[in-house]
Amino acid sequence: EAELRQTVSLALFIPVVLALAESVSIQSVSLALQMLHGRQPTLAGIARALRVESATGALLGLASAVAVAAVALVWLRDPTLGACILGGITGGVTVAAVIGAAMPNILRFFDREPQVAAGPIALAATDMATLTIYFSIARWLLG
Repeated sequence: EAELRQTVSLALFIPVVLALAESVSIQSVSLALQMLHGRQPTLAGIARALRVESATGALLGLASAVAVAAVALVWLRDPTLGACILGGITGGVTVAAVIGAAMPNILRFFDREPQVAAGPIALAATDMATLTIYFSIARWLLG
């Protein structure tokens, strides 16, 4: 709340930050479900998948964050806001990719059916993690 009062511009980008992370999360869920088709995951396999997804998420997050932060810089001329967006999207998309890949694997590992539950759980966790990252960076930079 304090960060939003300090710079209302942060609120303008909440939908963008969340939408990017949610898109990556649900895409990772879909890919993980395809990879699991008929197989029981192992801990080593889950760890390997999460390493790959974290690297992919970091690259995808950084690329999309640079694009959105550049627009924010040109539009609002606020480098602090640009840094918040850059860190929020990069961190949010990275975490979203890991959560999206992890959820189906974890559910299947514990003999639960991931096809219905993985998506909503991954999206809720992604939203919470992404907002925490975005506002933590804002608090750190604006505090």
